[in-house]
Amino acid sequence: MSSPQPLARCFGVFGDPIGHSRSPVMHAAAFAALGLPHCYLPFHVSSGSLGEAVRGAAALGLGGVNLTVPHKQAALELCDRRSDTVQRVGAVNTLCFVQDAATGATQIHGHNTDARGFLDALDELPGASLRHATILGAGGASVAIADALLGAFADVELTWVSRAPERIVLPRDAEARARVRPLSWEQLGAPTGELLINTTIVGLAGGPRAFPVALELGKLEAGARVVDIVYPRPAGGLLERAAAAGFAVQDGLPMLLWQGVRALELWLDLALPDHAIERMRGALGLAATP
Repeated sequence: MSSPQPLARCFGVFGDPIGHSRSPVMHAAAFAALGLPHCYLPFHVSSGSLGEAVRGAAALGLGGVNLTVPHKQAALELCDRRSDTVQRVGAVNTLCFVQDAATGATQIHGHNTDARGFLDALDELPGASLRHATILGAGGASVAIADALLGAFADVELTWVSRAPERIVLPRDAEARARVRPLSWEQLGAPTGELLINTTIVGLAGGPRAFPVALELGKLEAGARVVDIVYPRPAGGLLERAAAAGFAVQDGLPMLLWQGVRALELWLDLALPDHAIERMRGALGLAATP
């Protein structure tokens, strides 16, 4: 007797803008590789509609939802439970809808796979040993990336740049907080260190085309890595200038891949096999792992 087919479920991503998202094609590839009948759709959700959209998704029985700009911090108040990472960084990018065994009610559990996804992606980009990194931007993704770096590299120091540095969400842990230097764009001068990360929406479809100040790359260390979590890679943007200067560069697609892998593992309650990850990688146009 053949095994019963799993029930088809819908997953999705909420954002504004959302037309640029590559998440649907990536997740469709994973479901096909796993032989699952699920679908993953993009939903244009404005800031004022987030609560209705999340509660509606839970009520409709969606399998799970990703959140992108501008919802990662606003979603906190909608969660019945928050993971340890979410508690630390104050940002959510993955929602799981879990039925309470006692009451039957659907609970909204908030997770953040950006942090782990960033480190997974960074592992694919060879470069100099990391002692100092500069982070541009102070949104939800930047907080997750800062948390990931401070946790993974015991001695790393961060320069963190924002239009309003006094509003940067600093680590609660005093030791980690002491390794962070918040700066305004005007105070930055030129980025330094072995890693430069752009987490702003400069270059994103519909976003600004230039940074608040001109970025000179000449003070980065030899062998430095430059990561821009925007995708697709903007023509003539930061990464093209960095590559021309001889630095190793990476756009947002590898991080998108790995945060998606970690989200799927939460939703499906399994460790994603290598062949499914490679199908996701191929769907994004990324080279296969050696």
